Amino acid sequence: MFRSGRAVWAWTMVAAVAAIAASGFPGWAADNAPKIGIIDVQKILRDAPRMKQYMEDYDGLRQQLGQNLDIRQQNLMLDENQIKDLIELKQKGAAAAEKDKARITELEKIERDRDAKFKQLQGTQTPTDAQKTELKELQDMQGKSKTTGEALEKDYNSRLQTKMQELDEKANADMQEAVNKVVGAKGLSLVLVKDAVRFGGTDITDEVINKLERKVQ
Repeated sequence: MFRSGRAVWAWTMVAAVAAIAASGFPGWAADNAPKIGIIDVQKILRDAPRMKQYMEDYDGLRQQLGQNLDIRQQNLMLDENQIKDLIELKQKGAAAAEKDKARITELEKIERDRDAKFKQLQGTQTPTDAQKTELKELQDMQGKSKTTGEALEKDYNSRLQTKMQELDEKANADMQEAVNKVVGAKGLSLVLVKDAVRFGGTDITDEVINKLERKVQ
């Protein structure tokens, strides 16, 4: 089944931020009390504009690929050229012109008519040779559509995994940079994750969030 991957990605990001926070920073002399900063990982993931942007990028790809698979699954009686045409037209959404909408309607009718014919032929008790040939053609079309859909599902999951890793790396680097900037400005010696601290320390979560503005596309 095509997976969304969103929850997995969020947890990967949590681990990345925790690793950043736990690593600490240099410049802490043994005879001086450390100045400790605290970050709320969940708040950063929830509120930082750039983290939201990364999640939106990932969700956009996930939704697009998922929609493509749904269209394929719902239109097994279209050949490959027709299904590609239908997917492209449906992706236009509100921007679709009247001729696009008309073509969508036409393709959906073709699929319904073929499906109805397929079921009719399947129920024919003594089919003629011509009917047998037509039934075989429709069966082959349906089978090919299913096989193509299954192959694309694997490819889409692979693409999602690659996107997840790409965004993880960006998020990790961006958060490291944001934390380092706040640490330098405040002269902190160590940063810890809020969940691991019962009391003490300076919460720098909001300062880190402010460093993670959205990137210009």
